[in-house]
Amino acid sequence: VTVMSTDGTAPTIACCVCGVPIVPNHANMCVTCLRNQVDITEGIPRQLALQYCKGCDRYLRPPWVHVEPESRELLALCLKKIRGLGKVKLVDAGFVWTEPHARRIKIKLTLQKEAF
Repeated sequence: VTVMSTDGTAPTIACCVCGVPIVPNHANMCVTCLRNQVDITEGIPRQLALQYCKGCDRYLRPPWVHVEPESRELLALCLKKIRGLGKVKLVDAGFVWTEPHARRIKIKLTLQKEAF
């Protein structure tokens, strides 16, 4: 049920942290304060190790599989290794560019979760 005022606009309240006028929500916080107060990535590791063979150019899934650099298959392999993604909604995932000779693979994830 949405309550509207007589002039047709939604009523506003002050954010409980910073005092900015907002449309009421479950947390009674503005988006900026909510991002600062709640960490939806809690329980999701920031780094992990993939087993890679330089000799045969394959990754351990298991079994050992050959995937191209920055391919969908490599992204899927990386995402399967990340524990804790079942608690959040994965909106977007993609590779972050690194030097070709670097031995690191960086991916950027966009996650969504109800804060409260």
